[in-house]
Amino acid sequence: MKRLVVMVAALFALLVPAIATAQDVPDETPVRVEVLHDADGWSATFHFPADAQGWAFPRSNRARRQDTGWRELSWTVETDGVSLQRIDETDVLLADDGGALPHEVTVRFVPFADDLMADYDPALQFTDGTLALFTGHFAVMPWLRDTREMAEDGPVVEMIFRDADGPLLYKGLPYDSATTRDDSTYVVFGDPQPISTDHLTAIIDPQTPAWLRREMPDFLPQTFAIYADRLGERAGSGKPMVLSSWAGPTPELYSQGGSVLPGLLTVRLEGEGLVNESTQALQGMRWFIAHEGAHFWLGQTVEYETDADAWIMEGGANLLAFRLIEQIDPEYNAGTELANSWQTCLAMSVDKPLAEASARRDYDANYACGTVLGMIAEGAAQTNGGRDFFDFLAALVAANRKDAGGDGIVSVDDWLGQLVAESGDAELAAQVKAFVYQGTDDPQGDLCAMLARVDRAAPGCAVVAD
Repeated sequence: MKRLVVMVAALFALLVPAIATAQDVPDETPVRVEVLHDADGWSATFHFPADAQGWAFPRSNRARRQDTGWRELSWTVETDGVSLQRIDETDVLLADDGGALPHEVTVRFVPFADDLMADYDPALQFTDGTLALFTGHFAVMPWLRDTREMAEDGPVVEMIFRDADGPLLYKGLPYDSATTRDDSTYVVFGDPQPISTDHLTAIIDPQTPAWLRREMPDFLPQTFAIYADRLGERAGSGKPMVLSSWAGPTPELYSQGGSVLPGLLTVRLEGEGLVNESTQALQGMRWFIAHEGAHFWLGQTVEYETDADAWIMEGGANLLAFRLIEQIDPEYNAGTELANSWQTCLAMSVDKPLAEASARRDYDANYACGTVLGMIAEGAAQTNGGRDFFDFLAALVAANRKDAGGDGIVSVDDWLGQLVAESGDAELAAQVKAFVYQGTDDPQGDLCAMLARVDRAAPGCAVVAD
């Protein structure tokens, strides 16, 4: 779900006292990794529970700029007789004598705050010294020296993060130390000054351009408060967290990169193109935060069933983002963006079933056509007394979330069932299902007919009642 993004900082003291925590753990003996920051720098000590020919790092993608394994640029093995080797694009800890690896191995490292190819940055560096480490890059699996490959199974990895300088932040909350088996999040070191509300913790680089810093103290908290109010509290522990770093005003560059993880949104801003105020950059930032923030509910609190159903999440997050921005900024009108989604959907739907879009790598169809189908669902909700698309999705989320007894999945059948519940129109649901699974040689005609059944229209459709 990578998309372009901008953000800014706000200073707000975090007054919650630090506490220690540990995740629930199963009975098996894990690999334990102690990650420590102290006066001597950064270290990671691996405690392996059993003999192995080596231990490999499943996430060993290359550094994008250097085009080589990033650990060889960042890590130094401190334990005698052990070396870090790169074998067929995999980083592996091996004993120099060819025997079993010691049960305890320590490496020292300089946090690598640069882009990787198709993976999350090992570290996010902020200009005030705050630094976030990605947990997944410490995960390991047993290495089979004879076949030069990782084992199919291995023990779970339990990571313990500590900072001798003081508390750290984990899942939006402060702790003396954090113990976790979550390999898809960041742990924050340093003394940041976050935005903190009931629904959000955000750390924004203080050197982010000032015009953006003026926007975000209002937009970020409002976004997550509205989502919680309209869709219910998100599933999962902790609070949603936003980490936004500023890489500087690099000449001739306009870079707004970001990614979303469970409960966590990361942002990396760079370039002179962001220094001065721009409507394009402002709207891009708003859309990114609103779209990716929606995935904390539509994509994490509930998920889709298969890749064929990705339009439910991507199109749903798209339309939620447009409606949220309209609610926050009365001067904003999503008409142009919705018209663009409409035209893109038409262009990508001629004899092409939406359910096959991911297989075709027509990923934009999931966004565009998912938005158009969301407009149909929104019209159905409004005919049933609802305000907007939020009401349609709130019912789907509430009925299917695991923490309320559901299976955590929103399938196409669930979506169509909610459409019938709102519209009372089983024929409309049948038409949508045919569009998704069978495709059409006349997407404009078919979609216009569906919209008309809920008193809606789009460019090129016959005029209907507003």
